[in-house]
Amino acid sequence: MIKIDIISDAVCPWCYIGKNRLNKAIKNFTDTEFDIYWHPFQLNPEMPQEGIDRQLYLSSKFGGAERANHIYDQIKLAGETSGISFEFDKIHTMPNSLNAHVLIEYSKNIGKQNIIAEELFKLFFIDGKNIGDLNILKEVAKNYSIDIFENKNIKIKKKTEDIVKNSDIVSRSKGISGVPFFIINETYAISGAQENEVFEKVFETCLVNS
Repeated sequence: MIKIDIISDAVCPWCYIGKNRLNKAIKNFTDTEFDIYWHPFQLNPEMPQEGIDRQLYLSSKFGGAERANHIYDQIKLAGETSGISFEFDKIHTMPNSLNAHVLIEYSKNIGKQNIIAEELFKLFFIDGKNIGDLNILKEVAKNYSIDIFENKNIKIKKKTEDIVKNSDIVSRSKGISGVPFFIINETYAISGAQENEVFEKVFETCLVNS
């Protein structure tokens, strides 16, 4: 058994790339069981609840549209080599990712974190959907019989929000300042969307030391 903790944000393209590279590495260890947990990290914790125009966000974050386009061209290329066809032009709103994290966190209770994280990545980066929109998140939740966003569960949602925010604080207190960040067997740390060979070497080390 190899345990993997993934610190990630659903609106981070490198986190999506890192997930695909991790998956590729895992597929090469068919005789090994993996236990994967997702932990929240908001890249933009001060983002307005309704999000902001993506072009405005990129220009302010990267110092102009030209530089932003250059950076995202590189991300798109990295995505293609990792099996992801990013559709950045479809994205009009940069979301607040808090409620997306609430859904991922709550889905841990039914063992669906991996599949829901994957679905949110696809909705945002492939379909261009605003995954900060509660109506969109409710549809995702409904597909897995999750009712965290229903009015009857306001207290549970608030409790889950508190868990998400506290988890983010804990990660930052440990020196994690960017995502994706992977912790393998609570011992080995991998920062960034490393190639699958990096994950494989760590897996091999874990198995030798087990």
